[in-house]
Amino acid sequence: MNMYQKTRVEMTKAPMTAISEGLERLKQEHGELKQVLMEMEKQAKQVESAPERFGALQSLLNLRLWALAFREELERHSNWEELELFPFLTSYIERKMSPSIMPSFWSLEKDHELADEHMQAFLRSVHLLKANPEAMGYNQAAAYLIQACHILQEHLAKEEQLVFPLTQQVLDDINRAAANH
Repeated sequence: MNMYQKTRVEMTKAPMTAISEGLERLKQEHGELKQVLMEMEKQAKQVESAPERFGALQSLLNLRLWALAFREELERHSNWEELELFPFLTSYIERKMSPSIMPSFWSLEKDHELADEHMQAFLRSVHLLKANPEAMGYNQAAAYLIQACHILQEHLAKEEQLVFPLTQQVLDDINRAAANH
């Protein structure tokens, strides 16, 4: 192998490593996010069907803290995707594929916004209930969180169905390019 070929192989390894690490990070973070969403939804469903108002309010307050922490983590994850992962995939799509996949990225963003609206409604409801426990039904507040969890679970699944195969295709293309040089 001559110097040019060695350099070419080394240049190919760097993007492959970055892509592989990005894919692993995506899988790990999605797993963690999905686990939290399932548990929050489970807790919210218990509140939704709870007969005791005081216990339900305390559970909603605990869920509020959990939801706030989750939103921070989701925001951090989304920022990483939007600033690092998606721009790379988008540039790849523009070079290699038809732009028909772009509406899928747009749809993912809209799902994220819709889930955040439900999460905001949940947080506002709990704030209202804390000030006035008779302001609304606790089950209504819990329903906002349940809906947000459901939308986000579907969002993560759709994202995986779009991003995982696309990322694998990028890795395959890099491997083919390295093998041809």
